[in-house]
Amino acid sequence: MGKSFYDLDYIIEINEKRVEQYTSAYQQVLSKLTNIILIYSAIAIFLIPIIQEVFTPGKSIVLYICFTLFTGLFITSLVFTIKLIFPIEVAYLTEPGKYYKDFRIQYELTEPDQGKVDNALKASYIGELEKAVEVNDKVFKRKSSFYYNALIFALTSTIPFLLCLGYHIFQKDDKVQKIEIVKSKINCNLDKKSGNGQSKHTDTTCRYH
Repeated sequence: MGKSFYDLDYIIEINEKRVEQYTSAYQQVLSKLTNIILIYSAIAIFLIPIIQEVFTPGKSIVLYICFTLFTGLFITSLVFTIKLIFPIEVAYLTEPGKYYKDFRIQYELTEPDQGKVDNALKASYIGELEKAVEVNDKVFKRKSSFYYNALIFALTSTIPFLLCLGYHIFQKDDKVQKIEIVKSKINCNLDKKSGNGQSKHTDTTCRYH
């Protein structure tokens, strides 16, 4: 026999399943928070050196543009992440005893027919289920949108962040190379002085790369 929406038991069944589905889906969204945390952790490793690089005078305008883009995207992601983890009220069902004790007794005072009382109790229970489904549906959709936006903005922020990181690494290598050149010049000058004191025919020509 096919399912009928005139059957109160079937309506109760599908609404109970939907309440369970939304509750489970809501928990799964929260469990995905670790994906965002991993991105934040990777960014945090190199964030302080990049900030120091940005606040050092005389840097390229490209660095400032990339860092500004990164900051805007990253802060936006943080806002959505905070909204995601912020507690929100989820609909829970009333204990069953409320229906087969309190409500049943109230209905029986005005209706002697047990069949009608049973249908009235089912209708009341269906009303509660529908409210729970409606509330949890909104909660799930809101939390899902917060997670999606937080993840997208976090991933997007890595693009300008990687550009800043590349600039930082390049500048660091350039500094190391300059230091090596300075050291080579100093050593060369010392060699020249010592060479002049020992022999005029010693080749003290220095080459820098």
